[in-house]
Amino acid sequence: MARVVQADFAGGAYDVSQLPSESLPEVAFAGRSNAGKSSLLNRLLGRRHLVKVSATPGFTQSINFFAVNGRAYFVDLPGYGFARAPHRVQRKWHGLVEAYLAERGPLRGVVCILDFRRVPDRLDLDLIDFLRGAGRPIWVAFNKADKVSQPRRAGQLRKVCQPLPPLPGAPFLVSARTGEGVPELFEALWNQL
Repeated sequence: MARVVQADFAGGAYDVSQLPSESLPEVAFAGRSNAGKSSLLNRLLGRRHLVKVSATPGFTQSINFFAVNGRAYFVDLPGYGFARAPHRVQRKWHGLVEAYLAERGPLRGVVCILDFRRVPDRLDLDLIDFLRGAGRPIWVAFNKADKVSQPRRAGQLRKVCQPLPPLPGAPFLVSARTGEGVPELFEALWNQL
C-alpha cells in the first residue's frame, strides 16, 4: 500500500505565469471553502499543519503545490462559494483556477471534496461539469462522514449522489478528523500517478 514518506510545500501561484515547471504529475483538490479541503489534504499528507487551515472560509487565495515523496504534486486550489471575498478577487481566482484545470499538462485528475451532510448544489455540479468537459478524471470525496451516524449513512449517500452525473468510480466517504476512508483515497490517487 502506498504511503507518504515525505511531503513539503513547493510553492504557490497567484498567476498562471507563476506555476512550477511541468516536471511531476499532479492531482488537484477542489471544493467549497467550508468543505474541509485543507484539513483533508493535511490528513492525506500525514502532516497536521502543512496545509494552512483557517477558521475563515476562503483563506486560500493561490494555487498551492505540495511535493509528495518527490514523485508528484498535490495541488490545493482556492475554495469556491465564499461570497465575502471582493468580486474582483473572486474573478481572478476563477480565471486562474479555470486556466489551470483546462490547460495544465501534468494534471492527472481532480478530487472534488464535498460535505457529506449537504446535497451538492449548483456550484458543486458546475465544477464537476467543467471537469468532465475538460476531460479530467474526477474523484468525488464526501468529507465529514464522521458527522453522519452509521444508521443514516446509506440513505444520506443516496441523497447526496442523486444530483451527481454518472462518474466512473464510486465516491469516497472520508473524514479529515478521524482518517476514515483516507488510505483508500490516497491509494486511488497514487495509482493514477
